[in-house]
Amino acid sequence: MDILGVYCFGQHDSSAALLRDGRVLAACEEERFTRNKFDNCFPAESIAFCLGQNSIEARDLDAVAFGWNPRLHRLEKALHILKHFPRSLRVLTRSGPRHLRLDSFARHFSNRTNFRGPVHLVNHHLAHAASAFFLSPFEEAAILTIDGVGEWETVWMGRGRGLELEKTRSQGWPHSLGNVYTSATQYLGFQMYSDEYKVMGLAPYGRPIYLDLFRKMTPLTDGGFGVDTSYFGYHVGKNLTYSKKFIRELGPPREPRGEILPRHQDIAASLQARTEEIIVHLVKEALQHTKTKYLCLAGGVALNSVAVGKIIELGLAEEVYVPPCAGDAGVSLGAALYVAHHLSGQERQEPLLDARLGPEWSDEVIRETLEGTGLPYQEWTEGETVAALAAGQVVGWFQGRMEFGQRALGARSILADPRRPEMKDLINAKVKFREAFRPFAPAVPEERLSEFFHGTHPSPFMTQVYRVREESRPLLRAVTHVDGTARVQTVRRDFNPKFWSLLQAFEAQAGVPVLLNTSFNLRGEPIVNTPEEAVKSFLRADLDLLVMGRWAARKDPGKP
Repeated sequence: MDILGVYCFGQHDSSAALLRDGRVLAACEEERFTRNKFDNCFPAESIAFCLGQNSIEARDLDAVAFGWNPRLHRLEKALHILKHFPRSLRVLTRSGPRHLRLDSFARHFSNRTNFRGPVHLVNHHLAHAASAFFLSPFEEAAILTIDGVGEWETVWMGRGRGLELEKTRSQGWPHSLGNVYTSATQYLGFQMYSDEYKVMGLAPYGRPIYLDLFRKMTPLTDGGFGVDTSYFGYHVGKNLTYSKKFIRELGPPREPRGEILPRHQDIAASLQARTEEIIVHLVKEALQHTKTKYLCLAGGVALNSVAVGKIIELGLAEEVYVPPCAGDAGVSLGAALYVAHHLSGQERQEPLLDARLGPEWSDEVIRETLEGTGLPYQEWTEGETVAALAAGQVVGWFQGRMEFGQRALGARSILADPRRPEMKDLINAKVKFREAFRPFAPAVPEERLSEFFHGTHPSPFMTQVYRVREESRPLLRAVTHVDGTARVQTVRRDFNPKFWSLLQAFEAQAGVPVLLNTSFNLRGEPIVNTPEEAVKSFLRADLDLLVMGRWAARKDPGKP
């Protein structure tokens, strides 16, 4: 049974995913093909990849699952407009065309692909929940999904058991932690729906001196939280998502690309602290309702890796699973999983512990690409790559299938020596062309995690922030954030043997089995997909070595 999952026409992150008999065969975000970051268009290229990779024609699919239910959204939106009339009319006029496309998705998909079979409309948060639970190793677990908004829900709590998902409670818009975080992101001069992780990275530089104000904006309730909408404008469709009251309390907003002041750092710290408090409150509620010790998280807010690390550090759950595609890109996969398991009763497969589900390119195609550029290249050797890293060189690393989700995990990565404190500033300024405060992640063999970090749970998808051990900080200066933490990726030998081996070889030369790992992309661009894109980024950035498949290329053939 072949099921295609699709998500599109939302705020961001269109994607497609393909299952066969409940097993994930392929998944990819549309932005990787269109090169339009966070693209929300119909994922024609992602669909073509998923089907072509597995020699399937669209007309032969057994079902299509779409991660949104327009009918539910239309009803809830009408009730909201009536409640907030006439200010809420903006919600109708601004979202009209997008939701007309959603309402006609089945017809649109059929016209684009010649598919005539069943199309299942899966509620957005239910798809998030399915992506978290059905990919996890747990037979039973509490499930918590948190984001800006689905059709109308902003929080979904429930239980997963075998092939069943059961909702225990939910919370509706405009009481949205995701929208509060996004509004503060806009206030701090960053891009909404894409730069929230920058605010998380800025937070450790500040003090949470505005925490009581954010508590006032988002009071806790019995098992949930509320939002004082007098501080915001998102609920009535305003382009400016925070209100004059928000400005009166916190001062003038930062202009985009303006100077970051200590006040901005303190606001970010306060927002992050309140976010962690609310997430901990919701996690406790979810676990109490389900009486289980295992937890699955999804939704855009689940990408707040600092909060996930806090859940683990506090010991709230015995084990926590966050899929690599916790944001909206994962909704396509979650919708397909819901149809396969909950609706069709197909048996669950092995848990997803490897995110490499996207396109890959043969060594011959890579060689032909390098030939066409005129770059000097030779056959790759592990020893030469390790020597370059240990000498302080920065390496573009392009191997195997591309990752699905927001993180580069050793398939489309930029690698460097974590011991050198200057690496953080150098890569931010001359490689990624981004803000100086942005941190970088360490990759470490899974079995060595606790030697360098205060972490007991593996983090294969870079979804947890752990404290770096005091004695390890001098060895990991480039990946230790200002507050002594790091967003860790653990690497398993059986899943990514080439990357795992590189870590081991680096330890033999440099004394530490850890590498700085950041995504292979430049500022404002999606992660590279093709060899051509990797070469273009290599030539534009201050990278020393490009390793793709069997081949390694340098700009300067005389450089050791």
